[in-house]
Amino acid sequence: MLSSGERPRELRWFHAGPMLFGDWGTSRLYVLGLAFAFNGRASFWFIALMSVLLVGVGWSYEIICRLFPDGGGVYSSARHRSQLLAVIGGLLLCADYVVTASLSCLDAFHYLEAALGFKGMTVLGVPIEAVLAATTILAIGGLNYFGPTKTGTIAMFIALATVALTLVIGVRAGLHIFHILPVSDVGPMKITSPDLGGWAGIKNSWIGFTEIVLALSGVEAIANMTGIMVQPVEKTARKAIVPVLIEIVVLNLILAAAMNTLPDSVLFTPDGKSAHTDDMLKVVASHFIGDTFAKFSSVIFGMLLLSAVNTALADLVSIQYMLSRDKELPHAFSGLNRFGMPALPLVIGAVIPAVVVLIFPDVTALSGLYAIGVVGAIAINLGTTSTNGELALRKAERMLMLVLTVVMIAIETTICIVKPEARGFALIVLVAGLAGRLVTIVTNRAVPIPRRGRIMYLTFAGASIALEVGITLLIGHTWAGFALSVLVAVGIGYASYQTQSYRSLLFAHEAPVPVAPKRPSMMQPGAYVPKLRIMVATQGNPKLLQFALDECKSRQAELMLLFIRHLAITPMGEAVSFKLHEDEAALELFERLRTQAKEAGVPLRLLYGVARDVPDAILDMAVTHGADFLLLGTTRRGTLWRAMKGDVIQAVAEQLPESVGLLIHA
Repeated sequence: MLSSGERPRELRWFHAGPMLFGDWGTSRLYVLGLAFAFNGRASFWFIALMSVLLVGVGWSYEIICRLFPDGGGVYSSARHRSQLLAVIGGLLLCADYVVTASLSCLDAFHYLEAALGFKGMTVLGVPIEAVLAATTILAIGGLNYFGPTKTGTIAMFIALATVALTLVIGVRAGLHIFHILPVSDVGPMKITSPDLGGWAGIKNSWIGFTEIVLALSGVEAIANMTGIMVQPVEKTARKAIVPVLIEIVVLNLILAAAMNTLPDSVLFTPDGKSAHTDDMLKVVASHFIGDTFAKFSSVIFGMLLLSAVNTALADLVSIQYMLSRDKELPHAFSGLNRFGMPALPLVIGAVIPAVVVLIFPDVTALSGLYAIGVVGAIAINLGTTSTNGELALRKAERMLMLVLTVVMIAIETTICIVKPEARGFALIVLVAGLAGRLVTIVTNRAVPIPRRGRIMYLTFAGASIALEVGITLLIGHTWAGFALSVLVAVGIGYASYQTQSYRSLLFAHEAPVPVAPKRPSMMQPGAYVPKLRIMVATQGNPKLLQFALDECKSRQAELMLLFIRHLAITPMGEAVSFKLHEDEAALELFERLRTQAKEAGVPLRLLYGVARDVPDAILDMAVTHGADFLLLGTTRRGTLWRAMKGDVIQAVAEQLPESVGLLIHA
């Protein structure tokens, strides 16, 4: 049976909530310190204003989840208005995920240094935290080459432990703030008002507000989950978003107030600079509860940040895969390795964040790169949704999203003006992505472009990337450099737009190739009428297949071969599913087994599916097709592998109905 491409809706709110907190809630670990570094004793008011923005954006994404139950991330929702704008939003999201991995990993080691004691060390002039972060990112990418590990439950417990520890800190601090519980070395709140005197004061306050806008980071995650949420998606999304939003807003305000009760000797260095930009929550915990609790909490906070790195890499791989499946990036980006992972996107997803953290080994510098991607993606998502007249939006909802779109655009513009590194980074990502899109279109044989025209387009794409990188490195900090960079981006964007009319030909060129007789499950009669059905799940084990043929012949059973293509990532949005006609390994195996079954006189049925959860897919196929016996082969992989990836036989055996017998071939 050919895979329908439908994804099982198994994500419940109590799973989605911790996952959202792992993306959205981790920002607290660096936002508090950044807020104080940029705004000093007035930071409480800036965090309060950011909390208002958080509520508005959180409500908006609750609406987006309702409107797009099959995926409401920026790429999926924006494409209903403009395909090119959707691609730009997707590329900005890629930039966001790159810096998410870099910043989260770097800050993880700032928190872990309290327990491991390596503060102040350098390697070849680079801070040890940055070197460890880059190495860890590459290591996490290497582990993900073999498919996602069984760390989802661990990540959920770390997220819940973080919430519990932060709640303890917040309650203790709150009792002191309201004069219920005195704490030594901690005084009353010292909060000053933002300087709004004159244009200069307003401008500086606005810039200070934009410096902490990365508190919004991670909100896109919930919209990308809707395609696998249990129905009704609107209810599931609301129950996931609201508790996380309340926790973030309430505790951020309490912790911001608590931060401003600490003395200047703690918050500032002798030369007047902010002393704890990277680990403010650890400092708050130390002063309100104690050093031992602070060190223990720092380890948990560090583990949560490392979990966020793993999530960011997975999301970065997923969006590259989705863009490739949708013919927006070259086909090589959707090629799967034997473990179901897109290999090229994974290499890019691990190497680039590792390089970025070595170039910018500072949380403050990375925060600017971070904000430009996430704010741009949110602005496009809210803007395209609120201006789409075909969507069932209430007037108040549409007006709210329009106002927030204007705010996001203003913040994005400000970041572009005051942070040349951030705008340069974003423009390089955009130009590289749009160049990849142009190459994807013009190199397809179905596109009627002369050979000379293809060469010109390819040359232009390569030159655009080289120019953008060169301009950014040499004169990107100047206004002339900014203007030239924008000109290059507009040029490659225009070329991509002009050729996108050919995109329909890309899909038509890859029409399914006939691979079987007319019967939908590819049945092949044998020398006898089958009395039983034996299903064997394999990707081509010769000994297992021969045993299955012999067993079917001796029992006069029909052989059902199940080939499961493992897609180890969770597709974002309305991604196009992997198809049988693209799967050369499955086609080769089916053809070979047809010949073997015909020679043995064994009736044969060929089944194909694409799944992220292989045991669940095997169980579903066995029950759906009425198998009497399920035949599986044992793995030779070791204990460590089974601990990380799970044992398929054990997972199947635990859920297999009594009506289906289990045969195991060693």
